[in-house]
Amino acid sequence: MGISQFPLAWRWTDEQYAVLPTEVLAQIAPQAPTQARALFDESLALTGSDGLNPALFNLTQIATGHPDPSQITAWLLEHCPDTQAQVYLSWQPDTAVFTNWGIFATFWSEFCYPASDDLIVLPTDRRWVLLYHHSEFMQHGLHR
Repeated sequence: MGISQFPLAWRWTDEQYAVLPTEVLAQIAPQAPTQARALFDESLALTGSDGLNPALFNLTQIATGHPDPSQITAWLLEHCPDTQAQVYLSWQPDTAVFTNWGIFATFWSEFCYPASDDLIVLPTDRRWVLLYHHSEFMQHGLHR
């Protein structure tokens, strides 16, 4: 599936919301349904009703409703300064993409919609995990 067929592509291609640069869109790869389901199932094992499972992770958290989104980007990059790190983003059992951490950290507000999204970001090495919760906070969890 190409980016234009991805169910959430409007977030990155519609002028009413945001239009990401073509070179950025080219680095966001929608995942096949089987991979999206596997990522979603993996994320369920890492979370509880209020966020990441504290028994599995050392947690830090930030509110994302801050008026200056660049502060959230800075917080994200403090937790993973490797902007080329490859990550999966999983929203639902059938909705996931593969991209790099720098794209997510820079454009996080285009990936995370308050009141509607819960999103898990999983790096390919699985050393940590990031949760965006629809009530406008992020949790970064470093595996214990």
